[in-house]
Amino acid sequence: MEMEVDIDSDDDPITSSYDIFIKPQIADGRQVYIIQFPNRDIEQRYSGATDSQPSKFRIKPNSGMVEMDVPIDARRNYDKDKGVKWGDAIKKSNMVKGGGSHGLPGGFGIGGAHATGRGRGRGEDMLDPQRVMEDYEGAIQREQVLVKQTLGGQIIPVEKTSPQYFVGAFDKDKLHLTPVDHIVQLRPQFHHIDAHAEQERQGRPRDPGTVPRATEARAIHMTVKSNIDGEEDMMDNIGVRIAAAQQEPWQKHRYVDEDNQQAWDAFEDHLFVVAEKDENGNPQELSPDTVPKLISGLDDMAYIDTISAPNNASKLSRSKLDGETVTLSDSDEE
Repeated sequence: MEMEVDIDSDDDPITSSYDIFIKPQIADGRQVYIIQFPNRDIEQRYSGATDSQPSKFRIKPNSGMVEMDVPIDARRNYDKDKGVKWGDAIKKSNMVKGGGSHGLPGGFGIGGAHATGRGRGRGEDMLDPQRVMEDYEGAIQREQVLVKQTLGGQIIPVEKTSPQYFVGAFDKDKLHLTPVDHIVQLRPQFHHIDAHAEQERQGRPRDPGTVPRATEARAIHMTVKSNIDGEEDMMDNIGVRIAAAQQEPWQKHRYVDEDNQQAWDAFEDHLFVVAEKDENGNPQELSPDTVPKLISGLDDMAYIDTISAPNNASKLSRSKLDGETVTLSDSDEE
């Protein structure tokens, strides 16, 4: 039976079409990070336009830790008493740790540096809140007040079955796609509370009659049981991961505001495909004919087999090895 289709009468007509260009990677060996803020409204982005431009950005690539410092307005809608208490705790903790970290990036304080002269001479280091309040503006400049908030998160691990995300940039009728290397979600961290608790613990006087107990390092083991028959159990030593995260140094990066001209220059230089020059060395106009075309290495059946999720993975894998067809019983289908 023959059918005539009137494209003009289609209920869902094509309104526009684009040529898609995929960029293998950005230049100079750089990486593309997608930073998400689940607890932040999209209208209140961290930028200079909202007086919240991030001041510091750091990464521990091996352990996958990411942190970013954003400013806090210590003059409006701010509890000054708590700000002084937590700001002083952060400052003292950084002096003791030599700029170390708190939380998981700092190993939860396991094996970290401890304050010297514990229980002695603490009066010299005690902060006088009254004097700080008298020169509150100066205290803000000296960071005796909590003037920044730390956002932190862990890079989502990339596996074989992980989807490949892209950043898209439009240029008239062309869509340029750049592969994303890492995705991380940053949420507020409570390092100031950890620092205050740490200072209280270190400043607590010891009982002279108490004999200090030797601290023993304990490794925490987590066992994950695979839900596929025939697979071996996987052991993950959490203690080793914590120690590795603590010992790995931060890689510090300069944060450029999204409205800065340098950010726009990087956008133009790294997120668009450029056509190769012709035989005479002259630049060519970008079109599907001036760049290599993407060709799939899978046929239709191989593609369906790749994206399908079989009900019984272990039996399917054995059937492929034996070259036999597996007939599932009623119990297997359940």
